[in-house]
Amino acid sequence: MKPIWRYIAPFILAGCAATGNGAVKTLTQERAAQAIVVGTSTRAEIEAAFGTASITRFANGYELWLYQVGYAKAVDSVPYVNLVVSSADNKRELSILFDRNGVVKKYQLRE
Repeated sequence: MKPIWRYIAPFILAGCAATGNGAVKTLTQERAAQAIVVGTSTRAEIEAAFGTASITRFANGYELWLYQVGYAKAVDSVPYVNLVVSSADNKRELSILFDRNGVVKKYQLRE
């Protein structure tokens, strides 16, 4: 008989999705305002604070950096129950828009 962990471990590992160094997981609006200063903070400072992001580059030279942290709940894998209840409320996202010079143009933290 094979141990049960062999079967459920892939689901546990697949239950987490994250970009960056994990700082977004506990980031508050107040701490974000201290760490990210529009018109002043640079790409290097943001990467030092939050780690590597998922980056989208635009033709005009702007960049959008996206940090996401989300944890699936057990109900996500239960048929029919997942139609009513999901882990959508269990996700945090920090998006930062940089101008051509690599300076923060705007940002948004969604909890």
